[in-house]
Amino acid sequence: MSPSHQMNTDEADDIKGDAMGVYLIRDSLRRAFARLRLKSDFVVMVRATLPLCLLVAFANSLIQKKLVIYLSRRYRIAIIRQTGDAALMWKQFSALRDAFTSATFGALVVYALYRLLAYESYTTNFGLCVDPFAYVSNISFMTGAALGDLISCILIFVLYASGRIRACTLGYRSPLIIIAFVYIMTACIPAAQLSQMLTSTFLGILWGLTIAIAGLSALELLVGTTSRIVLIVQIIASLFLFALGSYILSFLPGSVVAVVCAIISLAMIPLMPTLRSKLDIPSGPDSHEVLATFRKTLGESATPILAVAFFELVVGLVNMYAFESHSSFTISNNAPLEGSVICAILASLFVVVAARVPNGKFVMLGVFPGVISVFLALPYFGDVWGRPLSTVIYTAYIFTATLSTYSVVRACRRANDCVYGIGAVLSIAMRVCLLIGLAIGWWCGNLKEGDTFVHLSIVCVVCVYVLGMVVLLWGYRNLREKSAPKVVEVVVEREPETFAQAQAERIEELVSTYELSPRERDVLIGLAQGNTAASIARGLHISTSTAQGYIKTLYVKLGVNKKQQVIDLFQR
Repeated sequence: MSPSHQMNTDEADDIKGDAMGVYLIRDSLRRAFARLRLKSDFVVMVRATLPLCLLVAFANSLIQKKLVIYLSRRYRIAIIRQTGDAALMWKQFSALRDAFTSATFGALVVYALYRLLAYESYTTNFGLCVDPFAYVSNISFMTGAALGDLISCILIFVLYASGRIRACTLGYRSPLIIIAFVYIMTACIPAAQLSQMLTSTFLGILWGLTIAIAGLSALELLVGTTSRIVLIVQIIASLFLFALGSYILSFLPGSVVAVVCAIISLAMIPLMPTLRSKLDIPSGPDSHEVLATFRKTLGESATPILAVAFFELVVGLVNMYAFESHSSFTISNNAPLEGSVICAILASLFVVVAARVPNGKFVMLGVFPGVISVFLALPYFGDVWGRPLSTVIYTAYIFTATLSTYSVVRACRRANDCVYGIGAVLSIAMRVCLLIGLAIGWWCGNLKEGDTFVHLSIVCVVCVYVLGMVVLLWGYRNLREKSAPKVVEVVVEREPETFAQAQAERIEELVSTYELSPRERDVLIGLAQGNTAASIARGLHISTSTAQGYIKTLYVKLGVNKKQQVIDLFQR
């Protein structure tokens, strides 16, 4: 007999006993008054009101007992629910602790060091000069950096598409040594003398050629984990470390900063091969499957790539216009601490919200247009808000770049693709859009009504992005429908397996295909066994409503609407 049924039986027995006791007391009192045969008004009043008083007493006792039973039940259920939630949280924490190894932590540190090195070298022209806008050292360096990055990424993509480079084969030692050498020269030679030896355009091209290779090598380390939570922790923690490092370097003299950056560049060299050997980085497709795998990866990450590229276009447009027309409003990187910390907080909130939505792709489709729409505030509030709006837009830019990095890494992991191809395309798209933005900003800066044209250009960019996103999604959907492969049934004899083994394999296949959480996996097992929501809740020590919520989420992810269809998935 279950504990709840036993409690209901005991409660019924207690109520029957109370009713019998009240009846006996009332009958005894009536007999006593009948013997006395007292006819006074007092006795008549007592005899008339006694049944009502006894009834009130009985009701009061019953209500108190009901209240005690109700509170005890609620208290016990609360304890069980809290115990189940605590066990689930501890299980998830243990899984995260096991997945977050020393190698994944090392990848986090290396990626944060790369971001710090790229930012410091880009905004200070390798420590030679600092622009008042703090967006970049000067326009010639920015242009040279874009050209150098384009050349480097185009060569990498050609080598990737031809199958000449595979995962963990991209050289990183020479670029990092060159960066360290330039910083050592900056620390030892006066800035005025070094500026005469090396032009800003040459340094910009050198920056683009070297940082692009170092960046792809650092990004490749993030692909070495299968856990989405670990990847999210790596990206968010790298933002905090980058912001902290940039904040500390802002208080140091220029020569000291140059020495620190040289040390960072050299320290990354021995870390790279160690982490490559310890992490589970996908080897990538075969040479004849490279382009097919790349199309699959690009299909999953086209929207975030388009978003961050259009952000780069608007940032280049606004800053070039400010440079040419001496405008007071710029989208500057002068607050990396504010922007990166706020972005890390927003990314954490985004993860919490996205985890509660059945299909995360819909969240992505809503986030990117929403974030890029902040540009619509420029024509109306740019001159009024100034730096606060600049910080907001810069934060939105970093947030978009962070989500794009996450999408690209996850797409490579799911497609078993090498990150060099999609990473090169991402960088090429950003640099091409940056050059377009610089050209439009220069053209608007030389017009009398340039401010109006800048505002119109920004609105057009937002509209073109939304239209491009719709076209990409529609075209990709039609492509998938047209290229659906024909299913050919092949009968292959294999060793007989038990029902439990087949069910376990099918469960792991569904978990991997639909990216189910550990709790959703447990609920799926219960549904496959034909259990109800109540029995699943008892087995997992959760409430029935929580179990029903997980079941609804599973229905959405699996594309079914009833339990029998879930059971049918295990009959295939």
